[in-house]
Amino acid sequence: MPLPDTLTLAAFALLALALLAESLRLSWPSRLAALSSVGVAVASGLVQPLGAVALAAALGVSLAARHYRRPELWLVWIALLLALALHALPGFNNPLLWQGLSTPDSAPYRLYWSYDKGAAGWLLLMVLAASPQPQRRWGVAAAGVGALLLLVVLGLASVAGVIAWAPKWPHWLLPWLFANFFLVSLAEEAFFRAGLQRWLELRTEPFPALMAAAVAFGLVHVAGGWVWVGLATLAGLGYGLVYAATRQVLWATLAHVAFNAVHLILFTYPRLM
Repeated sequence: MPLPDTLTLAAFALLALALLAESLRLSWPSRLAALSSVGVAVASGLVQPLGAVALAAALGVSLAARHYRRPELWLVWIALLLALALHALPGFNNPLLWQGLSTPDSAPYRLYWSYDKGAAGWLLLMVLAASPQPQRRWGVAAAGVGALLLLVVLGLASVAGVIAWAPKWPHWLLPWLFANFFLVSLAEEAFFRAGLQRWLELRTEPFPALMAAAVAFGLVHVAGGWVWVGLATLAGLGYGLVYAATRQVLWATLAHVAFNAVHLILFTYPRLM
């Protein structure tokens, strides 16, 4: 499996460093790494002129949203980040690292490194770092319940015939882990847990906030069918419990990646044909 060229690898490495630093609230190292990443990405052709314009616009709106708490501004900000995360904006040459069937009975899968989604995750974390946080942590017991719930989800998915037992060790596992942690799970957990669940919890009770964020997470998987929505909702509850236990988006992200990795290594991935 060929990896991207050296400049493209450097752009993604710097973006990963920026995401990690921002999730730890190290603002200046994060911003330096992010700006360096964009510069290298433009030089490598990973980000083309229209993509650079889109990133500049998203950064400007994000900085405004960080300093001015106006509902209409936040709606524009969320719309821009969603457009980036869903690859709706032109100008990004996201590399395809692998495509095919992970097992003979699995649905086709394509492994992309999506720079636009990773950038959207960084912008989201950058704004959320300045937002108020719930003070109460639910404790280790909640995290344990969340982890058990994630195991139950895998069992239910197998019983429902969505996935099946298929142990393997894909040769593209390491690039997949990089993409799944930095470019997928971290962005999703920032949005649904550090964003939506946190925002709702500051305005209502903790349990309704947890449930609403989990249902929203499930509904974005509607393309896979209603069984997939139900399973994703339960998984969202698991991630939400880990977040509520720790108030750290990194722990929710680690739970998300661990769940996905067990799914990939031990079961058909992404699902049965």
